[in-house]
Amino acid sequence: MPQPRVSIPGIEALDLRGTRRVITPLHDYLHECIIDGRIPPGTTLSQVALARQLGVSVTPVREVLRMLQEEGLVEFEPNQRMRVTGIDPVDVDVTYAARIMLECLAVAMTVNELSAEQRRQAESTLTAMSRAARVPDQTRWFSAHGEFHRLLATGASDPLHSQLRNLADRSARYMHIRQELDPQDWPQAGNVEHRAIFEAVSAGDESAAVSLTAHHLERTARRVVAGCAPDFVLKAVPKALATVRAASSDATARLMSVGGS
Repeated sequence: MPQPRVSIPGIEALDLRGTRRVITPLHDYLHECIIDGRIPPGTTLSQVALARQLGVSVTPVREVLRMLQEEGLVEFEPNQRMRVTGIDPVDVDVTYAARIMLECLAVAMTVNELSAEQRRQAESTLTAMSRAARVPDQTRWFSAHGEFHRLLATGASDPLHSQLRNLADRSARYMHIRQELDPQDWPQAGNVEHRAIFEAVSAGDESAAVSLTAHHLERTARRVVAGCAPDFVLKAVPKALATVRAASSDATARLMSVGGS
């Protein structure tokens, strides 16, 4: 007796004819679908059903699900199926704390390094975010948002960029989930903060750029947790914020100048 076909809305078959290595495009597609919410939290993933829907064999699906599990995007259920993970407030806390530390470093390295073309691109992303927020259009807003944060970290090295991309993916997924819970809660305040960060970077004000970035990420973390786990108390994020403040204080600068470690 044939098994019923279980389909996930919004997931389409991939045309991978002639593609020798299907793992990478398959991973990229499913990774994107989980990040942007097309495959929502809590969705049960059957390897057989998913392979049938995507038009591929079970073997690459199994390997890709293993990769997504290592990334914390899916988890095993007792029946050996897999499930898309939901919001873990502890992971939100750690993810945004790490972003505060690393993204502030990247922004500091970018001050005075933005080219005229990169400044124009950043201005364009700010305009795109503002327009998308008014519509609202989540897809366009998140696309412009990701590009803006990338541009404001262009002075960083490739290894740092790689770490920031992974953290940005995780936090973008949490932001998507937060927006789905309350579609009317659109990030107008965030757009104001993005503009302030950009102006500080463009003006060469490293201290202001770092401080504004840290507070922007802290505020976002608090909004995500407040909407999804209101009783959870952030621990890592406040510590990261305090560390960034201390690192940019005049007292720390004086200590370093006389040989403090």
